[in-house]
Amino acid sequence: MIGKYHAAAGNLRPAKKDYPMNGYLVRALVALALAALLWAQSRGLRDRPQRRRAFVLAAAALLAFTAFNAGLAAGADLGLLQTTIAIAGVALFIGAVASLLISLRDGEAGDQRDRVAAAARAYRAEREAERRKGGDGR
Repeated sequence: MIGKYHAAAGNLRPAKKDYPMNGYLVRALVALALAALLWAQSRGLRDRPQRRRAFVLAAAALLAFTAFNAGLAAGADLGLLQTTIAIAGVALFIGAVASLLISLRDGEAGDQRDRVAAAARAYRAEREAERRKGGDGR
């Protein structure tokens, strides 16, 4: 330690007491906010059960990561409970990805795909009309 700074790998950074917020706490708060957002999104997907399940599983995974990071922020050692919470979070995340893939395979996003295709067709038609109207200057 040099004065109030730590020298780690040649870099000087302020000592820990100068940091007002723990990095684990920031991660926990961000994960909590994202979990709330995903849960709110899942509430509007009543007609898409697989996609809803994917969002709920992802929110649960983020809650597990929130608990894991909150435990680390509180100074808990990386013991059996913390490891179990982390493994549960990863398993829930894998389940969310699998459920989202099943949702895409079953065509639950069909109406969104149709809207994007219609917008692309309208854009192409508009460009074609502009090209004809302005003459082909190429």
